[in-house]
Formats: sequence, C-alpha cells, structure tokens
Amino acid sequence: MRCRIRPLLLCLLSSLVLALPGCAVVEGYYKDSKKFYYKHVNTPSTVDIAERTVLEDGERGLAQRMMVLDGELIKLEKALDAFATPPDGQAAANLLRRFPWLSGLAMVAPDGTLGASIPPVPLKQLDYSPLLTMAPKALPRDLRSFVQDTPLGPEIALARPFLQEDQLQVILVATFDFRALLPYVSSPGDLVVRSADTLIWCGDIDYDASPMGKVDWPALLKEESHGELSNDSGTMLWITRYLGGKPLVFAAKVR
Repeated sequence: MRCRIRPLLLCLLSSLVLALPGCAVVEGYYKDSKKFYYKHVNTPSTVDIAERTVLEDGERGLAQRMMVLDGELIKLEKALDAFATPPDGQAAANLLRRFPWLSGLAMVAPDGTLGASIPPVPLKQLDYSPLLTMAPKALPRDLRSFVQDTPLGPEIALARPFLQEDQLQVILVATFDFRALLPYVSSPGDLVVRSADTLIWCGDIDYDASPMGKVDWPALLKEESHGELSNDSGTMLWITRYLGGKPLVFAAKVR
C-alpha cells in the first residue's frame, strides 16, 4: 500500500511545483484587474467629514419645509413600487391606513377608463388618460404621475403600472390633495408648490404678484431644476422634486 501511495504523492507534488508559476501569473492579473476596476470603474467614494455646508436662512427654511413632505412622498413611492401584482381589497385598505393623507385608490384600464376604486365614487372627477403617456426617458414599469385642477382644487396622482409580457394590464392610481399634507409642514403659509402647468398651493403669498407669477414654467423646467427669482415684491428660492417622472416645484420667499 505504501508503495502505491508514494508515487501518487510525488505526482501531486510535481504538479503543484509546475503550477506555481501559473498561480503567480494569475494572481498578478487579478491584482491588476482589481486595481483597474476600483480606479476607473467603481471608484470608492470618500466623505470629507470636516467640510460643512452652511445654508442661508432662506435655504434652510425651504429645506426644513420640504424634508417631511419629501419623506412622505418617498414612502408612498416605495410602497407602490413594492407591489408585484395589483393589490386586493385588503392590501388596498392597508395602504390607505398607512397613508391617511391619500384621497383614494383606483384601478385604471389601459384605455384610461376607471375600474374599481376606493371610495367607489371619487369626490373629484379626474381624467386618467395622461397616465397612458410615459415621462421622457421613463421605462414602461416606472411610476407615473399627473396634476389636474378641478373645481374642488388640484389633485395629484401617483400611479403604478402593471405589465404582462410588456403589455399594460392595469394601472394602480393613488390620489391626494396637497392640502392633506399641510399638517406635516411647518409654516405652510410661506410655501408655494406647483407643477409645470398647475398651481397647487400658494399659502399666504400673492402668487400673481410674486416673482413666480410671470414665469413660463414649462419652458423654465426644461432648462433648470432650481434657482432664485426676484421682482419688486422680493426674492424666492425654488427647487424641483420629481414625482413619477414629472417635476413638482417647491418655493419659499427668502427676502
């Protein structure tokens, strides 16, 4: 038995000796590849904890007003995006309990007609056809949105499309009136919110006399995402926040 084992061990040792130069070459290639990857492809990020961004009072005020609103909208976006299939009645009810500021939920057919909804008869009559058009650079499964003015005030819709083999089957639509979010905002009277086409909320500000009143917003939003506007009444700071691929403008007076 020992006579048989000894030649086998010698063969294995000789194979290992022959393989050593190859291992060194492979290890060299691996190190070079790893160095190239982290230098040119996936550069590790660094954080300068000594650097501090100092905001002016107006910037700080707008940021504070947007922060909680943005958090609520992010939660809604994630909740809708998490549905793998259209929700049943219980899941829909749970969503409405989780976001009490929602007006309701609706299922919309691929032709834009309203199907099942909570409540069964929506308070505001909406045209859902804008949801059939995707935002620029959006994918078919991305969230969609619109803002529509109604006699009862503007309504915002955020929608989750469901597809089968790349064919639209149904759209789950969550709608809300921005005024339902005002309890989450500090000093809501100082805040202005609008879409490209619709004024959503102007608080205590005389919007027409403000620096925002004469702006061609559809044209401006194609070029800019934030800025300052001034006229004889003062200066306002504004910034966009995208919801379902469409921009919402948040603004506040700074001086």
